[in-house]
Amino acid sequence: MASINGVAGSSSNTLTILGCGTLGSAILFGLLASSAERSKKVENGVIDQVQEAHLLNGFDHEAPENHEDIQKPSRILACVRTEQSAEGLRKQLPTFEHALPVEVIRGDNVRAVQAADTVLLGCQPKDLDSCLGAPGMERALSGKPLISILAGVTIPQIEEVLARGATKATVKTNGDSTTADNNRTTPIIRAMPNTASFVRASTTVITACSIATPSNLRLVEWLFTCIGTVTHITAAQFDACTALCGSTPAFFALFIESLLDGAVALGLKRSEAQIMAAQTMKGAAMLMLAGEQPETLKEKVATPGGSTIQGLLELERKALRGIVADALIRCTAAASTLGSKQA
Repeated sequence: MASINGVAGSSSNTLTILGCGTLGSAILFGLLASSAERSKKVENGVIDQVQEAHLLNGFDHEAPENHEDIQKPSRILACVRTEQSAEGLRKQLPTFEHALPVEVIRGDNVRAVQAADTVLLGCQPKDLDSCLGAPGMERALSGKPLISILAGVTIPQIEEVLARGATKATVKTNGDSTTADNNRTTPIIRAMPNTASFVRASTTVITACSIATPSNLRLVEWLFTCIGTVTHITAAQFDACTALCGSTPAFFALFIESLLDGAVALGLKRSEAQIMAAQTMKGAAMLMLAGEQPETLKEKVATPGGSTIQGLLELERKALRGIVADALIRCTAAASTLGSKQA
């Protein structure tokens, strides 16, 4: 088993990622790509260390205010459960030259959290109890920002798990069942990025518990700005945003896949059609991000008597608008149940 060097609060600021599945790995690799690019630019004199916080993914993103006081991670501990997952991560790490140092940890979550200054919770929602309920975990987390990317798992649910762990520790130590309040010293921030984190094009929504400090929020905002854009929302909006931001990359992939089927039927090569369709979707997205309204863009393309309006009418006849809206609503409803206890 790999050793875990250093302790929280030492000169090295440590980010521990608990669970490196699809989303956890995407965030990890996105952060590594971002840090590698900034390190190269600083090393080559392209930017100085103040400017480096603003340069992300080729765009001049607006960094959080007062970013100078953010304790940015100087190393990452990536926690996994199996040796297969550990080997998979280790094989990909050498591709990120000049990036933050990463240590892959298997089966030692508590010690990894003890060594952390900030913790990102990326296990499966069904594994919440076993992950945070491990002996010693609530004490290891006390006072450290805990960033959850678990779909459907609310901040009160996480606090409840930590409270149970604190109670068990109190009973074991003191022999009574007085509920400890350690969980209220753990600032919990809920975040939902998406798999585009890998290419630093995610959109992330965040909300926080009442004891999270402005410094905690600046750190979380900085982390996710490294891999895309960040929007602050309320807890009540989270399930809808989980569907809209976290699930729709699969919706868009299905739409592209459908276009590819049509293109192949018309005689185009699938590989070439994928490049054309994806680039076209990217271009449309960039226009809307620049302020173009969807209906205005549609009207500009669908000129009178042209071919585009014929395709749009067919989509409307097949009720695409209602199908997509209903799919998002169903997805939101499903997201709200992901945090429910499972046998």
